Amino acid sequence: CHPPWDAAMEDLPTVRTSLDGGDVTPPGTPRSKEPPATPTTPSIGGAVKSSGWRSLTPYPLEEKWDNVLPVGPADRHRQGVLSNGMRYYVHRAQKPKDRAALALAVDVGSVAEEEDERGVAHLVEHLAFRATQNFGNFEIVRFLESIGAEFGPCQNAYTSMDETVYELLVPIDDAGSKNLTKALAVLSEFASRVRISDADVNDERGAVLEEMRMGRDARGRASEAYWKLLMKDSLYAERLPIGLEAVIKKGNPAVFRKFYQKWYRPERMAVIAAGDFPDLDAVVNEIENAFGKCAPAPGQPHVNPDTPRPPVAFHASPRVTCSVDKEHTKTTITLTFKYPANPISTPGDFFQKTVEEAFKLALDNRLYKLMRKADPPFFSAGCSVEEATRTVSVFSAQIVCEEGKKSVVRGLEAGLRELARARVHGFSEQELKIARAKQIADAQQFFVERDQTYCTSLRDELAGHFLRGELVVGAEEEARMTIACVERMTVEDLRVFAQRCRLDASCVIRAMEGRATVKEADIAAAAAKIQDEENRGLIAKNGAFDVPETLVDAGRLPAPGGVVETTAFSKMGFNVSSLANGVRVATKTTDFLDDQVLVRAFARGGLSEVPEKQYLDALYAGTIAGELGMFGLRPETLFDALAGKRADVAAKTGTYFRRVDGDTSPTDIETGLQLMYMLFTQDVRSMLVPEELEAVLRMQEQAIRNRNRDPASVYNQTIRRLVYGKTFQSAPLRVADVRKMVPMNACEHFNAAFADPSQFTVVLVGAFDEKRVLKMCEKYLGCITAPPPPNVSVSDGAVIGDVWRRDDFENITPAPFTFPKGAVTREIRSYMVEPMSMASITFPVNIKNPDWDVDRRTSVVTVDGSVTLTREKLLCVFATSIIERRLLALLRFKFGEIYTCAASASFAFEDPLARGALFRGDVMINFSCDPAAGKRLARLALEDIKALQLFGPTVEEVASAVEVETRALEVREQENAYWRDYYEAVHNSRLRDLLDGDLDALFSLSEKTRRELMAALTPEMIKEHLQRCLDVRHRVVVVLRPQRPLWRRALLPDPTTAEGLAVLSLYGVAAGAAAYLRLKKKAAQ
Repeated sequence: CHPPWDAAMEDLPTVRTSLDGGDVTPPGTPRSKEPPATPTTPSIGGAVKSSGWRSLTPYPLEEKWDNVLPVGPADRHRQGVLSNGMRYYVHRAQKPKDRAALALAVDVGSVAEEEDERGVAHLVEHLAFRATQNFGNFEIVRFLESIGAEFGPCQNAYTSMDETVYELLVPIDDAGSKNLTKALAVLSEFASRVRISDADVNDERGAVLEEMRMGRDARGRASEAYWKLLMKDSLYAERLPIGLEAVIKKGNPAVFRKFYQKWYRPERMAVIAAGDFPDLDAVVNEIENAFGKCAPAPGQPHVNPDTPRPPVAFHASPRVTCSVDKEHTKTTITLTFKYPANPISTPGDFFQKTVEEAFKLALDNRLYKLMRKADPPFFSAGCSVEEATRTVSVFSAQIVCEEGKKSVVRGLEAGLRELARARVHGFSEQELKIARAKQIADAQQFFVERDQTYCTSLRDELAGHFLRGELVVGAEEEARMTIACVERMTVEDLRVFAQRCRLDASCVIRAMEGRATVKEADIAAAAAKIQDEENRGLIAKNGAFDVPETLVDAGRLPAPGGVVETTAFSKMGFNVSSLANGVRVATKTTDFLDDQVLVRAFARGGLSEVPEKQYLDALYAGTIAGELGMFGLRPETLFDALAGKRADVAAKTGTYFRRVDGDTSPTDIETGLQLMYMLFTQDVRSMLVPEELEAVLRMQEQAIRNRNRDPASVYNQTIRRLVYGKTFQSAPLRVADVRKMVPMNACEHFNAAFADPSQFTVVLVGAFDEKRVLKMCEKYLGCITAPPPPNVSVSDGAVIGDVWRRDDFENITPAPFTFPKGAVTREIRSYMVEPMSMASITFPVNIKNPDWDVDRRTSVVTVDGSVTLTREKLLCVFATSIIERRLLALLRFKFGEIYTCAASASFAFEDPLARGALFRGDVMINFSCDPAAGKRLARLALEDIKALQLFGPTVEEVASAVEVETRALEVREQENAYWRDYYEAVHNSRLRDLLDGDLDALFSLSEKTRRELMAALTPEMIKEHLQRCLDVRHRVVVVLRPQRPLWRRALLPDPTTAEGLAVLSLYGVAAGAAAYLRLKKKAAQ
């Protein structure tokens, strides 16, 4: 719940520019691959070189239709089978440099469990990291931390119904040449030597129970119930990986050992290594040495037991359910259609998958257009396709609508009608063209970055190949296949696939609400109505729509603004050009990703400048502009115009900044710059349509209502309110606030905030031709002129535009956030469907400003002072990292009462110019736990932090923190986003003017400060920093607990709550009155 860096306090609902897919995957199912970013086009644009895309040879699709294709490409891949039956896959992947992604894939999951084993497969996965025969208690965790490897919940392993996979990402540079050997040894321990003693099982139960509680929120409960309905009459319905609470709490440890010994056999396993390997054969030898002696457990049969892959019953009548949960934060309808799973192992399978994806894209586009209409039938909608189990695939459409029976039924009918329209009339050539463009562009991006695929992605693909037979042929072969499949695909293929989405084809419909308004009979009636319309031929054909040929008419652009000055900063690798209109353009070319250019226009001045009477208008400005069209085009029109291009651009206003962020391919960078030009020059007020605006306002109101039902949201809002003071910026939004906002003023705030080009610096980092791209910047950014004086005023007479008209905001207004004095403890009692508890402790960080002049009561910037301040902030970050690991060791590994915890340091809301006597921040610790344990564990955490402050950390704790940061920094330095953010930080540094704008000097100073600190960091330095800057006497402790029943609150009031004190006061008054009456009666006698 810690606020993101320099973000506004409120959690506004997201703008509906992305599509939400269905959610039918049960907890613990393997993470689905992230879809490629928005696509690219084949023109060279701002690319440095030709990608070779146009030189790809045609793929003989028909000839190879049924061929099972080998894993490839062969020159960077090795695979085989060890003598014990274990498979191995080794693949060269050069990103990140000097890293290896490893996995042990075990072909068994929770579906193999017997009734008394439900939850055993998952708990065995936990036990692997606790201890093995050759690694004592948590030695594996300490080893991973010591080499800076990733470790944490959901990062190193998962258990699904069909499989269990262990994952490691380790450095393999010269300094850590033994890391690969030891990491493989760890995985080999998992394969056959996990220690499963009675004590191990008992000590791990608490962590798994807490993981179960974490997954039993409103979304988790709804997903579980829906999954059971989807898989009804199949064993999959009853074998969720998390298992049964009774087994986790009291299951016989002998049962756990039996499961492990039966199923963890080399024939069921594959070891996978993808990384920056200079010698693939040497890695194969390492694998043979580590795993060659793995064997079935003693006493187990030589024959590998059959794995249950239960069939799923298909049904002709729709299954309907209404899920009511008062903690739901959205009203949603989910339509799911089941059909047999089809592994993708041949080009013919790949074609069917291509058709499936094109159908999803085309239907998504229709639903998106529908939700953009005035008075839309739903707020948002989108589709997803996934392999639910080894035997079943599902196509889902999820619809988010307004609360109430009428709205739910209307949204359901609209979704069903679009599916019927696809079945009856199919899609137009125009719609197929848009879907094709997206698929081709996705394949092109994958192909262009073929030598820069992350090793973790390749590892996951190879695991999917072993477990599910997924196609892994290399980017070039896959690109050729995609082109062939897309060219072969017709609208008739999509119409044929649409027949799988019939009401009589294993359809399941769920309505999910926070309060009951709709019944199953209403759902069934709506389905019957649409089916009747289809049977009677009343479903009309979809209409055509216009797609603009160009975004910007080049003939109507103002004259370009040329470069008037260029400065090179060679140490940072940036060239900074000043355009005639005041825009500064900083460019850095990299070879990290050949198909990525990150663009950011940033300027000082954010919501801290806005007076209270205008605050709601400014806060909602981005939401209103995004919903109605910040680029001067309706979002659905822009969506079609950008089909086949990768040019995503979005604007955001934070506490102290304004940003326009873009992510484009080199070939589409011109499109991205055109979007920036449109954003700065269009008048958002012209997009205001009252009917469309009303839907947006209702969506915001509904989101606030729903958020207030969710205990976790109330908990987070309480923390923010207590930690950052009771100011209008930190106040949670109320439903009434939506109508207090004036939409026209919100639009004017957006116009004014993104109007004056001279306030902005534009950074471009990525693979592009600097000379050509700079010409584009002159054309589209250099021609933007400063706006005329604003003429829209608010009721208090202040001119909106004046908020944003200042000289680069050299003296920005500090946000008025103040940390409370003393120890503040707040217990939140909330009505919960499933009892759980969350706890947080937040401490203020107060760093003495070394540049503060006590006599003059002002800050005078110096280099030494800035270096000291930077060191203190870095020390705080390292101390927080140590705190997190210590608390995890204490509360999880020692006591077994939590699943995970998080500790973070933030300086987001302090004055960036550091003009006060103190530079303020905060450190926040968060964890969830058993409902009865929150206060007790918070006390334990507090005592451990006090001990750290008094005695300091160990040498090993400091070394682990430094190593983790060192390794993380090595990876970040190979990412475009790192250098984009770094440039912005250096440009905005308060030392810039003092060093005469020499950004190289600033960069060198920053790097020297960090690296010297990391090289010399000691336990004493951490201890002294905590004693200087972290005062544990001042803290905010918030604990969320279930509300007690009314009778308990009445008979056993809690004196630590306001309600309890009130009840006790009433009891006192009543007792006093009774005593008075007795005395009066006695006196009368």
